[in-house]
Amino acid sequence: MNRQNILVTGGYGCIGAETTKWLLRNSDASVVICSRSVSAERTERVFHDVDQKRLTVLKADVTDQSALLGLLIEQKITRVVHLAALQTPDCNAHRDFGLQVNLAGTQNLIEAMKASGLPLERFIFASSVAVYGPRAAYPEGRVSMLAEPKPVNVYGAWKLAGENISRFFYEETDIPTLSLRPGVLYGPGRDAGLTASPTTALKQIALGQPYEIPFRSRQDYLFAPDVGGAIGNAVLEPFDGYGVFTLPSRTLATEEIVETMRQVATDMGLAEQFKITIGSEEVPFICDLEYAPFVSAFPDTPHTPLDQALRTSLEVFLDQAQRGWIEK
Repeated sequence: MNRQNILVTGGYGCIGAETTKWLLRNSDASVVICSRSVSAERTERVFHDVDQKRLTVLKADVTDQSALLGLLIEQKITRVVHLAALQTPDCNAHRDFGLQVNLAGTQNLIEAMKASGLPLERFIFASSVAVYGPRAAYPEGRVSMLAEPKPVNVYGAWKLAGENISRFFYEETDIPTLSLRPGVLYGPGRDAGLTASPTTALKQIALGQPYEIPFRSRQDYLFAPDVGGAIGNAVLEPFDGYGVFTLPSRTLATEEIVETMRQVATDMGLAEQFKITIGSEEVPFICDLEYAPFVSAFPDTPHTPLDQALRTSLEVFLDQAQRGWIEK
């Protein structure tokens, strides 16, 4: 394989940062991340635990197609991971801006890739399990990866549309393209969105503060560094055609993940700092999703055991608390 120059849009975000770190640790690729706003301080905070010699950070907005085109050409990009997007709350509150970033921004990037004339080798579009409907809309047991999408909000609708225009991109260019559908992320880097509260709970354990997770329901949980590894594998390993995949997850009730938090905190000598409770709200998000096809296509994808992932997360948040990066 020739030396890769990989563009990661939204590289400061949770998935973007973990994907970038995985690529820097597990390949010889150079990684270019872009964001609407960049700073040396933010770069150091996000990537302080990884060698930054092959990392380039650039300011670029996905609503600016000409800037994207220039970036692709100047950096001689060979593969693209598109993660830049507004999350559900911002999409609901600012629908026009959400449309411009999440859907038009994806089309802008696609048009820039086509116009660049570069011999691109892979395009990854970050979709979401939000393309599915509520769990009650599907039969019991494992939900097929290709079950009928029934998005319940504009975020999911735009992600589904993004999958379709990504498929059109493949059909027009023959560049191998994947749409990946992560579920509920937890762990380092997660700090926003409807389902960030389990991660917030971990941070509050590190701070010794009480916190109530507002919902009790079953969801598909993914450890953020594992998602970075999944995308890293998907962008580098052999693949032909167009594919849609859900990623490896664990279907857990809120009570299960909180009880494992308690056990891990106790094992780490933090029993007195565990002050986590659970609210009564039910979240009807999809869960029980099939992910075996992705593992079959990319067998080296990491899938960290829950207790180990929670311990690693707590260790990170204890360090961040000491540094003053998370506060009471």
